[in-house]
Amino acid sequence: MKRILVVDDDPPVARLISAALKAAEIEHIIDYCSDGGQGKVKAGQGECDLITLDLAMPLMDGFAALEEMKRNPKCAHIPVIVITSHQDAEMHQRALDLGATAVLTKPFKPRQAAETLRRALMGEIEPGGMGPGLKPLGR
Repeated sequence: MKRILVVDDDPPVARLISAALKAAEIEHIIDYCSDGGQGKVKAGQGECDLITLDLAMPLMDGFAALEEMKRNPKCAHIPVIVITSHQDAEMHQRALDLGATAVLTKPFKPRQAAETLRRALMGEIEPGGMGPGLKPLGR
């Protein structure tokens, strides 16, 4: 059973992530929190297999949370999929540079999300290796 931490200020995203995981036939438990500060604390417990992270949230944004997660040895190894409504390629690249495994833009296609989540859980995507739409960034 995979443990997924969903950090997003939009609660329906957790249901969409759960549906994508079911479509990929991945048994899972979702843990949800609505801001980056809560997310970094829960991630720091090191008890999840994957983190999905929004960028625009109250209190602590996703960039700050991601940076702190990747500095914490208890959770630095956990893949982080950024899921954001921001279309700005520079923002996506910044997230990848901070250690995100991949970036998906909202609204995302369920099949695309399922494949990205599956690949991240299986270790098939290197951190910073894939940008929007799962296209290689040419590094």
